Amino acid sequence: MINHKFIYSFALLILFPFAFVYFLYLGIKNSDFDQIKNRLGFISQIYGKNDICVHCSSLGEVNGAKEFIKEIRKNNNILISTNTLSGRKRASELFPKIDVLYFPLDYKFFVSNWLRRVNIKTMLIYETEIWPNFYKTCKKENIKLVIINARLKKNLHNKKFIKNIYLEALNNCNLVMCKSDYEKQKYLRLGLKNENLLTVGNLKYAYKFDTKRDRNNFLGNYFLMASTHHPDEKKFLQAIKDLNDDGIGTVIAPRHIKRANAVADFFKKNGISTIFLSNNYDSVLKGSFDFRSIVIIDTFGDLQDFYSSAKYVYVGGGYSKRGVQNIIEPSVHGRPILVGPNIDNFYDEIMNLKKLKGMLSIEDNKDISDQENIAQHIKKYRKLSDEDLSEIGEVARAYSLKFKDIVEKYVISLKENNIIN
Repeated sequence: MINHKFIYSFALLILFPFAFVYFLYLGIKNSDFDQIKNRLGFISQIYGKNDICVHCSSLGEVNGAKEFIKEIRKNNNILISTNTLSGRKRASELFPKIDVLYFPLDYKFFVSNWLRRVNIKTMLIYETEIWPNFYKTCKKENIKLVIINARLKKNLHNKKFIKNIYLEALNNCNLVMCKSDYEKQKYLRLGLKNENLLTVGNLKYAYKFDTKRDRNNFLGNYFLMASTHHPDEKKFLQAIKDLNDDGIGTVIAPRHIKRANAVADFFKKNGISTIFLSNNYDSVLKGSFDFRSIVIIDTFGDLQDFYSSAKYVYVGGGYSKRGVQNIIEPSVHGRPILVGPNIDNFYDEIMNLKKLKGMLSIEDNKDISDQENIAQHIKKYRKLSDEDLSEIGEVARAYSLKFKDIVEKYVISLKENNIIN
């Protein structure tokens, strides 16, 4: 029988030329050659003496870990690693005095060289990114390794090859700190020992919004589709047309901004005009624009300004394999939230809100198409009075604010386990 370690090593060997060319291309395209150097384990200069590295895969993870990083840096020297240019830019913007590096490719030599250069004592992985060689090297070098806000994809325990690779890597962790009991059960089914697992809570409840814009200038009669994934826009086409016919506009924020042009092309082919926020800041943000055209948010950092003044909010991803995106941000803004059927990413959070009647969800209906099913749900949504909508939003807001001490819980737990100072 072929060993899973051999398969993984062989796959890395085959993929290396493609990875090298890809990151070299990104380095040239973005004039950022750290994208290739850091990936290969080479680091030109580190300005601070760092004890802890917090790894945040991309921009979303950087935003999610923001308050946690602010807190632990009070008593610890830290650096941040990321996988994306947007993640690095965001981390540097939030923490200009902290070193921000790209994470190395998962080859033993690159990993060893990278870890030797950063010279850290503790590695904190925000949410679950599992790199077998990196995890193994951390263990070998006596670097404490902890996953915080941990989650797993559903049913990984049924995929033998992935299960073997993940379990072997995870056994190198000092702790896996889960965001919910639902996620903890996934790790247990995978085979991880209970003594290495803790349920602490979702760090995204530490979300705080701050805007300099005057929300009173925003139009409030629009439907906000936040953090959409393909095929969200296609599924909601009929509902959007119905809303448009009744004078209710739609604002769409694709989860990945690079999808903005594809989203615009899709609606154009279906007879609906669109505009990009980047080209229409003044007219949109001052509330002087006619929202009968779909507004596409193609900029970073502006979505939160649209939450508080939206009449209805759909959090995207519920019709994709990826699953529903972050529901906590709109809940903190006190808006009524609608989600699709794939809720695995925020299962506990959504189920608890549904019990409290602080959220609405679209259930699958095999008797009709998804488009028709969604359109029917939106019609029911719209029949709710402003008072009912406000009450739903306030239930969600109050529930989220119950966990405002979540960062403190993580810090206390990490200190108790001698992971951080």
